[in-house]
Amino acid sequence: MERLLLLLVVLAATAAGVIFWVSQQTGTAEPPMLAAVDYTSETGGADGIALMDLNPNSKTFGKIVQKAEMGVGVVPHHLYYNRDGSKLYTTALGGERLYRVWVEDDGIDRITPINTGPCLVGEDLYFSENGEKFYLTCMGSDMVAVFDARTDTLLSQIQAPAPAAAFIKHPHGISVNERLDVMVVTETISPALDDPGASVTAIEFSTGNVLATYPVAKTQGTPSAPVEVLFLPGQSIAYVTGMLDASLWKMNWNASTQSFDVAMIDDGEPRGQSWPLEMYVGPDGNLYVSFAQPGVVNVYDIRNPQAPRLTRTLPADAGAHHIAFSDDGKFMFVNNNLLSLPGMNAGTISAVDLTTGKLIAQLDGFVKQGLQPTSLVFLGQVHLH
Repeated sequence: MERLLLLLVVLAATAAGVIFWVSQQTGTAEPPMLAAVDYTSETGGADGIALMDLNPNSKTFGKIVQKAEMGVGVVPHHLYYNRDGSKLYTTALGGERLYRVWVEDDGIDRITPINTGPCLVGEDLYFSENGEKFYLTCMGSDMVAVFDARTDTLLSQIQAPAPAAAFIKHPHGISVNERLDVMVVTETISPALDDPGASVTAIEFSTGNVLATYPVAKTQGTPSAPVEVLFLPGQSIAYVTGMLDASLWKMNWNASTQSFDVAMIDDGEPRGQSWPLEMYVGPDGNLYVSFAQPGVVNVYDIRNPQAPRLTRTLPADAGAHHIAFSDDGKFMFVNNNLLSLPGMNAGTISAVDLTTGKLIAQLDGFVKQGLQPTSLVFLGQVHLH
């Protein structure tokens, strides 16, 4: 009888889009933990945003409970809450490049486009601490678009065309230290996935004046395509992921020279790790960095931020990309897809127990519907760079 019950549990989980997960909990099931998940269609259908239950102790764990379509070729890419968590946005590689996601009663009510003017290929957002403005990197039009955060209206653009000594080109990542009055954006790659970059650019945050461009590459002339940049909260140091050369960098603000000192702090190649993408400070204060190949998340002790120390590598899947943590800090969830590129498009969402470091589930509900998850954030959790 016990074997039959276990078989029924496994079959039910598989049908719901859970590759494996047998709960060790007993008693009353917990309520769902809903996450918004951007997705793209692999079959020519509409892209959109779904709600999925990511509570491992819920009866509907791994189930897609709602899909809100946005249109064919929109390619929603990064989900962000604003500074106070009152608005949810998604950037998009196609379509209108930026959308407001209206959430009502734990459901998506509607998704409306925001006028982004000449912006092409919307990537990352930054929301000012005073709540007045937000900033969107436009990888396809070499600019940072500036918006009124109250009305979602476009105010201006920050541009500095190459080949000037300080320039903005293919910007993707963005992070700001407002105390230093410095914004940093990365030079990543063109929308056609050619012309990869090898630099980051510092901008005076208060004025939009472009200050300096710094090389970020292990070997001169070999592009690293730095993709994300992250200032540590309250500190004068930022980290950068070098997507194409498996590198992790630090940028130290030098108060005496009013410039950055840049140095590499980790190299994934000797470990067989490549395509580092997203960075997050986790609930335990450690730095979590996703590596799309082979599909893992590295955890770094950053108590000494000048010398991050790799402490463990957590399992994910091919294309490991964005990360979300449960409110209680017990679980990590990773969407495994990078632009549906071969070898980096598992299409699953990995659930990892952070206490044990073990993979507890590979959620394949999107794969079963011919979809690829592209980013995720829990409803009500603020996601800021």
